[in-house]
Amino acid sequence: MEQAKKREYLIKILLAEHSEYKEMKIPKETGEQKKLLRSLLNIRMPGMIGEDFLKVQDEYLQEVTKEKGITDFKNLQPIEDAFTFGRGISRQ
Repeated sequence: MEQAKKREYLIKILLAEHSEYKEMKIPKETGEQKKLLRSLLNIRMPGMIGEDFLKVQDEYLQEVTKEKGITDFKNLQPIEDAFTFGRGISRQ
């Protein structure tokens, strides 16, 4: 299943969980769909959901991560001399 279909599937399942969203239309634009999916995932309370949803969600998010890439902290440049990397650990 391609990313667009996975995204639509996830949105439909999340919308179906709430009767107040039953009239909500899924946007046609990719960027708007991504915003809607993120919003629905962020406001969803913990609870049971189907294995199919979890599988598709995992595949979708793995691809999103792959597209964005992972930044190695060693490649980051400090933005100022006083920048610290964690509690009590300075860059010096």
